[in-house]
Amino acid sequence: MQIPEGLNAALNFGLLDSIFTRRSRRFGLGMEIKEGTLKHKSRFEPVPLTELEEAFLIWAGTGMTGLSLGDMHKSGISWLFQWTGRSWPCSCNSHSTELFYTNDNGVYMVKLFNLMPEQGETAIFSGKSEEEKLEKILRLFRKSLINLQDGRADLPKGEPGLFDFNVWNTNKPGTTFLVPVTNITVEYIVLLFIYFGAKYGFNIIDELNGGRSCGLDKWINKGYIRNDVKMSLFDLELRVLTTLNVEQAFICQNMNLALQALGLGGWAFTGLLPHHALGLNPNHKGLGFRFITPEKTLRSIPSPIPVGKDGVFEALCPPYVKDMREAVDKFLKIRGDFWDEGNPYPYQNPQEILKDEYHPKEERIEIVKDFCSYVYENYGRFPAFLDPMFVRLVFQAHHLDLEFYDKYYKEGAYTELHKNHFKLWHPEINLE
Repeated sequence: MQIPEGLNAALNFGLLDSIFTRRSRRFGLGMEIKEGTLKHKSRFEPVPLTELEEAFLIWAGTGMTGLSLGDMHKSGISWLFQWTGRSWPCSCNSHSTELFYTNDNGVYMVKLFNLMPEQGETAIFSGKSEEEKLEKILRLFRKSLINLQDGRADLPKGEPGLFDFNVWNTNKPGTTFLVPVTNITVEYIVLLFIYFGAKYGFNIIDELNGGRSCGLDKWINKGYIRNDVKMSLFDLELRVLTTLNVEQAFICQNMNLALQALGLGGWAFTGLLPHHALGLNPNHKGLGFRFITPEKTLRSIPSPIPVGKDGVFEALCPPYVKDMREAVDKFLKIRGDFWDEGNPYPYQNPQEILKDEYHPKEERIEIVKDFCSYVYENYGRFPAFLDPMFVRLVFQAHHLDLEFYDKYYKEGAYTELHKNHFKLWHPEINLE
């Protein structure tokens, strides 16, 4: 592939320049604001992002970059879920947030959970030329891409589902619309093994069920769980949520910074209601996720919850397992595969590190299984209060219509890279 001049500019654009010029720039080619002070109709047709523009943006947002260093005490290393390094930090390196996106051609998932670097690739771009970086990004991007359907995603075009102030420019022709989705159940179970470990032994209590222990009574009696250190189920799941919701923010901020280097417009926002984005409302398919509704629950309203995209992205809970005991077994199998001796590791002598690998003792596994089973049996779902598949932020990228900004804004509303984007990336397109 011929390298566009814009890629060289992007690769050499300074980090601080991206930070200091970051803005939400919402008005793209082909768009229209029909009324108000900023009333304007673009005189240009929409121009979709190229594969290279999308690949660069997405890899900056969430791409694999090498291996986690795991540079800590062995008791910390033992809690790592996997070893692959991504472009954003992650608690226990579980990396259970994946990116879905749609453009004029289709709906896609960038599935990176199982992608690993080659042996010896602690940093996959180290020492490579710009041509080699381009080839690497495109090869890995194409390898990780799953085409879920042809044509643009059927997302809400207004209320309910999309706030009215975002209707005019969201998911329009020419845009690339991106939705990070987090599998809450993976990191939840990681944290359970930590909290129920010998060093902590937290007792989780259920305030909606008389303050009783969440299936842990026999383990308190046996001395494995401490009755003097209590945490409510509400607080536990709040910790899980606040640990994980930052992942989508990291990804969106990375893509926001990449927009500046690419000279593209776009922004991150929360104006699309999560369940509608995933496909709860039959009036719009969304991303086509499966929803279940608990048959019985301690909660006052048994609301539908998203559990996965069948066959490609499934939570560790029913209906993808028969019960939560099987879910924990599946979790341990996935984690064990990431700790296989033949996988790539960052250390010069990984065999010594692997000698200290933490395998939970059978008693701790049973504690986690009893807790998870309690939650599912009493709430008809796992987690009790969080969506197994969680969405909060969404992101859009598009080509800017500079005439709008020249008409209404003072100098500085966009940068030289925005001004010269078509010259640098699409010299064959004349927007005069």
